[in-house]
Amino acid sequence: MNPTASIPPTARTWKDIRQGVSKRAMPREGRRRVWRAGVKLGLVCAVVVGCGCVALELYQTWENNPGRLKEPVKAVPLRRVVFTTDGVLDRAWLHQTLALPPNASLMALDLHALESRLLASGQVHRVMLRRRFEDNALVVGVEERVPVARVMGQPDVGPPRELLVARDGVAFAGTGYDAATRERLPWLDGIELRRTARHAFEPIPGMEPVAQLLAAGNALVPQLAAGWQVVSLARFASDQEIIVRSRDIPEIVFDVQAAFPDQLAKLAYIVDSLRTHGNPPMARVDFAAGSQVPVELRAAESLSPGRSSLFSSPSSPNRPRRDF
Repeated sequence: MNPTASIPPTARTWKDIRQGVSKRAMPREGRRRVWRAGVKLGLVCAVVVGCGCVALELYQTWENNPGRLKEPVKAVPLRRVVFTTDGVLDRAWLHQTLALPPNASLMALDLHALESRLLASGQVHRVMLRRRFEDNALVVGVEERVPVARVMGQPDVGPPRELLVARDGVAFAGTGYDAATRERLPWLDGIELRRTARHAFEPIPGMEPVAQLLAAGNALVPQLAAGWQVVSLARFASDQEIIVRSRDIPEIVFDVQAAFPDQLAKLAYIVDSLRTHGNPPMARVDFAAGSQVPVELRAAESLSPGRSSLFSSPSSPNRPRRDF
């Protein structure tokens, strides 16, 4: 029996354990990781400091001498202009409107001024301009307004001339539209063109429901809508009514607060009903009078859409008539 086996070992605590690790005790791979982490940290700090110095230098140059920033790129010439549009404007209009000098520099172009030139006519609704340095090109994209009606106006010095009006009420000359397209547009009546400080016209109020009515007419009753010659907004503000003059019906009153497809369906029914009764000429159809649509005939007759035959009512009191 070992006599020292009964002697208890010396009691130790965690405080007696060595806390540090000597360099010799650290593995070689661990030292490499620590070294690479330090190098990366140093590189990041150097990049951050360098970017800050460059940004500060650029800011000071821009504040004190901004021309130095443009000097290296002023020599980049404008090689070509890339033009896209969703309408009828062509490159001849673009070159005339932009009026770029022959030896224009790509960086020297004032994109804000060019955008103002393109928007000045009113025919262009939105503009996208950007420089493309890979081929030294100016990229121009425009979104055009679509005309829904026409009006006579005097945009500048000279006699009044025909202007086209978009659904947002903006009137413009309508460059690129042929005569056939213009003739298919109805004339506007009962409106007042008011000039702005920029020698343009203020948007015409009420054109959004007019555009909705014309679009519904062309889609649902195209044969009837093809004969619409004049659209009047004379009672739009006061009575919420749109009056249409047609080749076949001198006056059709539409209610803006009612659905246009329903009114057009009733109009088609009235026209078809009259055709089965000799097609007497109509003088007026009023959809703003209520559910029973009054129909005035030129021969002093009246027809209710719910009846199947014409009836003469010379002794009945005449319905109050409002002038167009």
